[in-house]
Amino acid sequence: MKIDFHCHCDVGDPEKIREFVRAYEERDVIACIVGGTLYGGHDMVPNDEVIKICAQYPGRMYPLAKINLTDRAPDPAELQHYAEKGVKGFKFIYPYYEYDHDLYMPVYEEAEKIGLPVLFHTGNYRPNPMDEVWKRPTLRNMDPLTLDRIARSFQKLHIVMAHLGTTVWRVQAAALVKIHANLYSDLAGCGSWMALSAEELSELLGPQLFVRETEDRYFDKLVFGSDSYTSNTWPFTEGLVNYEMKLAKVGVSEETRKQVMGETVASWIGLK
Repeated sequence: MKIDFHCHCDVGDPEKIREFVRAYEERDVIACIVGGTLYGGHDMVPNDEVIKICAQYPGRMYPLAKINLTDRAPDPAELQHYAEKGVKGFKFIYPYYEYDHDLYMPVYEEAEKIGLPVLFHTGNYRPNPMDEVWKRPTLRNMDPLTLDRIARSFQKLHIVMAHLGTTVWRVQAAALVKIHANLYSDLAGCGSWMALSAEELSELLGPQLFVRETEDRYFDKLVFGSDSYTSNTWPFTEGLVNYEMKLAKVGVSEETRKQVMGETVASWIGLK
């Protein structure tokens, strides 16, 4: 089973959706897809609409819900609301404060209680019109280090760090993945999977201390995520090949490859 845990529903045009689904069907991959509002200076397809779209393609598309982290405390009940509607996880990006701010901690606690995984954008983010309105430290608020408190506080919560911190915090992000058993990462976005060679990735995910028989290192802490869009499947089609090539070049076991490409996420969201 292959699962792309990082897809965006940026347009809801039925024909674009069908093109998107065809790309995943041809490669027999399941898409976990998220929309929502407040992506900096733009919005995507609202959560409820994404849920309806996914319902048209059962077994191929599963919805995630984007939860907005603003200057006010989010309502944890919002997560339960979407869980009851069938979402398979939650996405966080572009927070007003840093991810581990006290205002947001009850939201993560609720996600842990519900038992669904969470996906955090980390690293680089292009300037946008909302930066001029909020005047917030955008990149610092999405520093991978802000996930340390969350991972420690909610150790049953499965956390995926999108983009492995990008080039801004790649080393720090990899170190955090090694520290926390419940913290994982994807290489979503061409700036991540194209910018990293297999050798560089192998070094990042190598053991902190020399020990024997660690050929797979921490590669089982990766999950497949492409950063594809309903308007553009290129990150998926190329990212899928790139992931497979990197894993093969590094020489991870078949068991680890299956975990990375979908089995880990499948275990979190109840798919067999």
